[in-house]
Amino acid sequence: MPWTPTRVIDDPGARALCELAHDGVWTRAQLHARLAAWGTSCAPRYLVTESVRLRATARARTRTSVEVVRLTATAINVARIYGVDVATIRRDELEHALGLAELRFRAGIPVWESISGARIIREQRHALAAGIGGTFRAAPDGASQGPSGLVLYEYDTGSYTARQVRAKLAAARAVGRVHGHAIAGYVWGAPTEARARWLHAHDVAAVRVVEPSAWLGASRFGAS
Repeated sequence: MPWTPTRVIDDPGARALCELAHDGVWTRAQLHARLAAWGTSCAPRYLVTESVRLRATARARTRTSVEVVRLTATAINVARIYGVDVATIRRDELEHALGLAELRFRAGIPVWESISGARIIREQRHALAAGIGGTFRAAPDGASQGPSGLVLYEYDTGSYTARQVRAKLAAARAVGRVHGHAIAGYVWGAPTEARARWLHAHDVAAVRVVEPSAWLGASRFGAS
């Protein structure tokens, strides 16, 4: 079973569908930013739009209505033809999934280099059943596959406890390799500079601030 899509996706329109399928959900602001970056468009018939009320961070006191987009069943089938591991995002996972999608986009990780956290867990279960290697006790949100090995990535809305952060870092050190690939690094995303400092204080070396105003497309969001 391949980690990632079977090939580089040259068709910009197909790429947009595959990228969204891999993330599971975007805000409309994220959709527009990606289509502009890739110089393409996406037919409305491939999208399902929903208005939801979201918080910028786990500790924000207010919620604001934001439009999110998902793929129709037809578009999901297109992504599966390309070998994309399609994500299913629950309502209570939206803020985390949107932040994670923005982290991946800003890091410049295309869908054909990205591995979902769900795929990592599934592959490790197969390896464990076959008696191969160790497994994560606290799996990452995802990873990217590069020449030096796997770079794990994580997005913290502000909900992780110090214990959870330590467990994530310890798990990466303990496992060392996943599906035969060495772990080359760990990159975390955080919604605010304050949260990034907190993560640094808990031994997270690489943290990238992903402002909620960018990925939610609403400057009026408060962050705490």
